[in-house]
Amino acid sequence: MRKTLSIILLFIGLGNVIAQNIEGTKYTLETNEHGNWYIVVRATVFNGRAAKTTKLSGVYAVRLCYILKGKYVEKYTDVTKGLVQDKEKWIYLASSSTQRSQINIQGVKFFRRDLPREKWPKKNCYDHIVK
Repeated sequence: MRKTLSIILLFIGLGNVIAQNIEGTKYTLETNEHGNWYIVVRATVFNGRAAKTTKLSGVYAVRLCYILKGKYVEKYTDVTKGLVQDKEKWIYLASSSTQRSQINIQGVKFFRRDLPREKWPKKNCYDHIVK
């Protein structure tokens, strides 16, 4: 009995070490093989003690703030599926006809979308700018 209990506790402990919960990301601006522009969000910081995410939507998101051809863009984008399955998510920004100089990334803020909305980053990237 004692040996069985020890083995069960060992498996529980190993499950917690193997499980990963994404806590941080980095982003880059890249083009695909067709020359279209994307923000690529990659998982970089993991909590090995947290339960592994099994959902494919509604857990992780980013707030994107960028200026595209003079237009101010601010939006929330769910990145759960890409980060959980591939450890990265490609988010389309513009076609290949857009020049790099026409894209100005203002900020990418990673957050937990499954938390209450009050904890999400505010959509206020451009509140200080008179448009």
